[in-house]
Amino acid sequence: MFESRVFTQNDKELSYVIDFPKNFDEGKKYPVIFYFHGMGMVRTSIENVKNSVPVRRERMTDDMPFIIVAPHCVCYTWIECFETLTDFVDYIIGQEYVDDKRVYMTGSSMGGYTCWAMAVMYPEKFAGAVICCGGGMYFTAGRIKFPVWAFHGKLDTTVLPRESEILVNLINASGGNAKLTLLEDHDHDVWTTAYSSHDTYYWLLSQSKK
Repeated sequence: MFESRVFTQNDKELSYVIDFPKNFDEGKKYPVIFYFHGMGMVRTSIENVKNSVPVRRERMTDDMPFIIVAPHCVCYTWIECFETLTDFVDYIIGQEYVDDKRVYMTGSSMGGYTCWAMAVMYPEKFAGAVICCGGGMYFTAGRIKFPVWAFHGKLDTTVLPRESEILVNLINASGGNAKLTLLEDHDHDVWTTAYSSHDTYYWLLSQSKK
C-alpha cells in the first residue's frame, strides 16, 4: 500500500509515494522501480498521485519484490525541477535496503520524456527502463547503454510514435539495447497495457548492472 512522504534537502522539497513489498525486511536489498507521472498529475494532490499511479502492487506477483516509488511534480514540467528530482533519485538509491544494481525507471507521456532525459544524463544510475509514449533528443541516444523497452500507440497524436521509433533505432545503431512495442489499436494511453502485463516486470527484473 502506498504511503506519502516528503523528501527535503538543501531547501528543496519533493513529495512522493512509496510502496514496499510484502514482508519487507530493512536488512535485505530490494530492486526499485521509479515511476515518473505525466501532465495529468501535475500540481494535483499527493493523494491523487497515490490513487493514480499505474505501477501498482496488485498488478505484480509475489516474486516481483519491487519497491515502487512515485515522486510528485508541482512544477509545470519535470524538467523545471529536474535537479531536485535527480537528488531525490540519489536519495532513494542510497537507502541501505536498495539494491543499487537493480534500479529501474518508467514513466508515461511527460514522464516518458523525463525517463529519456534521465537515461541520457545519468545512464550509470539505472539497470533498465520501460518508457511509455515519450520522446527525447535524438542526437543523445548513443549515450544510453542500459536496456530500454519503449511502448507507443500507433494511433497516438499527442506524442507521435516516431519519437520512440527513432530513439530505439538510434540506440541500437550505436551498440545499445532497446526494443519497441507498437500497439496497433492504442492512441496515447499505452501505460495501462504496459503496466498490466507481468512480462513488463519480469523483463525489468532480468536486467542488472554488473
